[in-house]
Amino acid sequence: MNKLIRQIFNYSFQIMLFLFLLILLLKEFFPTDVSLMININWFMIAVIVLGISSILFPLKGIRQIKKPSSWRDYLLILFLGILGALLIFLKLNNLGRISYFISILGGLIIILLSWILLKEKD
Repeated sequence: MNKLIRQIFNYSFQIMLFLFLLILLLKEFFPTDVSLMININWFMIAVIVLGISSILFPLKGIRQIKKPSSWRDYLLILFLGILGALLIFLKLNNLGRISYFISILGGLIIILLSWILLKEKD
């Protein structure tokens, strides 16, 4: 299959997945507004079809150059961990004291997994 078509499948899947996750996040906080604008089920089907086509027709011969991590990477990881903990807390604050524990633990998991991926040797 043509390399251009493979790239189109791959990049369109990445963009659609990002948009799907963003819309899903918006739907959690504004359920009626998002449900009126877009049917999330049809959007998910499009993401799945693009994901399957991206897996069946992978990009070949593309290697990423590994650059050393900087302080900006660590700052981004910390920011996203705190943001994730805040979002978890906002969804679970009606549970009482346990919501603090769950949100802190969720933020720590985000930070630790991101740090592990950043330090990966492969």
